[in-house]
Amino acid sequence: MFVLLALLKSGSYIVTCNGKELGGVKDKGVLEKAKQKLTDKYKEKYGSDIIIEGDFNFLPLRRENIQFLNEEELALKIEKNASIKAKAVAININGKDVAFAKNKETAQKVLEDVKRYYIDSAPGDLIKIESLDAVKLEEKAVDVKSILGEKELKQLLINGTPELKEYKVAQGDTLWAIAKKNNLSIEKLIDANPHLKSADRLSPGDIIYLEERKPLLNFTVVKKITYQKAIPYDTIVEKDDSMWRWDQKVKTEGKEGLKELASQVTFKNGVKIDEQILGEKIIKQPVTRVVVRGTKNQVAFRGSGRFLWPLTGNITSPFGKRGRDYHEGIDIGSSYGTPVRASNSGVVVFSGRNGAYGNLVIIDHGGGIQTYYAHLSSILVSEGQKVEKGSIVGRVGSTGRTTGPHLHFEVRVNGVPKNPITYLNK
Repeated sequence: MFVLLALLKSGSYIVTCNGKELGGVKDKGVLEKAKQKLTDKYKEKYGSDIIIEGDFNFLPLRRENIQFLNEEELALKIEKNASIKAKAVAININGKDVAFAKNKETAQKVLEDVKRYYIDSAPGDLIKIESLDAVKLEEKAVDVKSILGEKELKQLLINGTPELKEYKVAQGDTLWAIAKKNNLSIEKLIDANPHLKSADRLSPGDIIYLEERKPLLNFTVVKKITYQKAIPYDTIVEKDDSMWRWDQKVKTEGKEGLKELASQVTFKNGVKIDEQILGEKIIKQPVTRVVVRGTKNQVAFRGSGRFLWPLTGNITSPFGKRGRDYHEGIDIGSSYGTPVRASNSGVVVFSGRNGAYGNLVIIDHGGGIQTYYAHLSSILVSEGQKVEKGSIVGRVGSTGRTTGPHLHFEVRVNGVPKNPITYLNK
């Protein structure tokens, strides 16, 4: 609408748009030419009728030194202050206009591109694809700034727009843990919660906001997929009474097998949500791993040599390397309360509690040789006491670091642990 408020004899005016002064023109035809330039510019880009909406007025030129605009300069001013609309096609999903394309052909192509994107994002042969969303295309006049190109439209329909959802802070939560759990960067999480004064100040029950994106157009894709999968091998144990019970060896190395699976897999927006196995075919059978494990027990017994066995029982753990640790003695299994005897005559140099040993007796036999009796339930000798070979010094227990009653027996020479087997019955 054009309202001529005043004309000077010179034919010059001040042009306004929606009450804002744009500048001076020497004749009113400059306005029409500027509008036509804008119409041609946007029609070339969007290929449809262009509508320039604005309340344009001519005001009398009452001051000197006014800036006179040519049609190009006035067109730029109009572009910033008026509403420029074009006929476009709205992509309406479930009753809501979510995006605008320049024409129906573009909108249809983008919808097909999104559909193809979800088909291609999942492996296998297509069985079916469907969307439960109601999609309509409607022609509307909209601001040209809201009309998107093909690439932008596709990204918008796939990625959606960011939305905020509430998250209730639980005991032990941190921003870093919450961000990781929800696949967000800590920076985005903090940006979404400007009310937080410190990243370290969270209390159970606090509400924070998580930014998430939901596709605007949803597709479910069902495909048939064929893939190979390893078959784990079994392990069997064979017993050998010629090997000590703590020894074992691998008789046959295990090898994984291989099978081919055919399955029907359902994806929603590119994410796997269901799988049904249709059939499988064995390509290679697995090879069973065979382990031979000893059952032979080394029995401790009292003999007539220099050192006696402190009690009779099975050796449950030998001297030497045991896993990551080094076992500095031998363990002799026995029932709780069984008498433990001095392996040789000597003097008790320690009698009491000692860390992982539990209740411990140490006897010095001279010549730098000492014997250790650990995990005792009770101690029957005291420090400084002389003991005879075979005399009772305590009873079997499970004190200290142990999982059950047994005797841990050590022989040390000048403080260095030695294999007790080499000293017993000599």
